[in-house]
Amino acid sequence: MKRPTALLAVATAVGVSWLLAGAAGAQQAPQYPQDDKLANEPAPWTVPGKWGKRGNWGRWGENDKRGMLNYITPEMVAQAAALVKQGKVYALGEELNADVPRVITPQRVGIQVIQENDGYDRVAAKSGEFDPKRQQGAASFTFVHNHTGTHLDTLGHIFRENALFNNMPPPKPAGTTQGDAASVIQMVGRGVLLDVAGYKGSDPLPSDYWITTEDLQNTAKAQNIEIRKGDILLVRTGWRKTWNEPDDAGRLDAAHTKWHQPQPGIGPDCLKFLNDMEIVAIGSDNAAVEWGFPVKPNYTRKAFGFLGLPLHVDFIWNRGAYIIEILNLDELAKDRAYQFLFVVGPLRLQGGIGVPVNPVAIL
Repeated sequence: MKRPTALLAVATAVGVSWLLAGAAGAQQAPQYPQDDKLANEPAPWTVPGKWGKRGNWGRWGENDKRGMLNYITPEMVAQAAALVKQGKVYALGEELNADVPRVITPQRVGIQVIQENDGYDRVAAKSGEFDPKRQQGAASFTFVHNHTGTHLDTLGHIFRENALFNNMPPPKPAGTTQGDAASVIQMVGRGVLLDVAGYKGSDPLPSDYWITTEDLQNTAKAQNIEIRKGDILLVRTGWRKTWNEPDDAGRLDAAHTKWHQPQPGIGPDCLKFLNDMEIVAIGSDNAAVEWGFPVKPNYTRKAFGFLGLPLHVDFIWNRGAYIIEILNLDELAKDRAYQFLFVVGPLRLQGGIGVPVNPVAIL
């Protein structure tokens, strides 16, 4: 009679130990050796600039609003244009609709298009009749957050110490003309695709994968492509395909749970390399381009002792460079189109902090 009781006690003890071990494992913070390595390194934006207080501040004059776009010369544009041999055009923007990929919901709502009440043909709208001697027409209103879908982060998006890049005044509720979409004007240059997902043989890359400097360099080497100063660098993670994936039960997932996991992205160790290469803009097919977004609730960032998004701060605030998020790079990767003429002409939206775009790559 005592033996079953003893076995039960042992089984209970083992079960409790297993549960406690499982709970401890679930609460343990994830480990990122690269993050630990950079914990005590000075942030790039704390180092005095060569031309002014910060990185590229003052490099193109104290009134400059365009930052690294000034680095691209007419000669560089001509060289990029010489890459066009086939006349093939790739649209890199996602189609805008009410369910377009986005983050920070519900503030960043899906695009809303409202048709003007009756168009221009008031008679036909009411009776169905029309005048064959007149044209018919329609118009619509559009409401969209500037950082919804494929979009360009302008220089007004990130600021510190109450100043934008180049010591420009921070955005205000009305009358912002510094670091806005209208200041961009255009972005034309040599575009380079680094298909890291293809190179690593993992498409998409794993959730929360830290793309290292070596990953970028090795991908370029495997693609037989040279990263040059002044490039517009596009990094493919394959993450866009998770937007429409079903849930674990195989059902439609309207919340897009898999896409909203911590996404693969550019690690903070890449900042020096990107700075040394004078990269004008960087884009990707994920939500924030850089690693660690959305943020894991059980992990505190360590790189540079900074809790925010280091690539955003260094690129936009320190260097005056640009970030393009939620791109569609799949067709470029499929065709192994690794260098091309890159063109984007954003809306010249005065006061717009960020702007939806549809960049094109031309071969």
